[in-house]
Amino acid sequence: MIRLLTTCLGLLDKIFDFFNQQKWKREGRQETIKEINDAINRQIELGAAADTIPDLERDGRLRNKYDRARLYE
Repeated sequence: MIRLLTTCLGLLDKIFDFFNQQKWKREGRQETIKEINDAINRQIELGAAADTIPDLERDGRLRNKYDRARLYE
C-alpha cells in the first residue's frame, strides 16, 4: 500500500513538474517577445530621430542624382 502511495505521489510530482516547466517556457517566450519588441521600438525611434536631422551632404548627392537623371529624359 505504501509503495502504491509513493508511486502515485511520484507521478503527481512529475506531472506538476511538467506543468511548471511549461509555465516557465511560456513566460520565457513572453519575455523574449517583449525584449524583441523593445529593441524594434528603439530602432524605430532612432530612425525617426535620424530622419529629422538634416544631412546636407546626402541632400546634395540626391539633388545631383536627380539633376543628372533629368538630363537624360
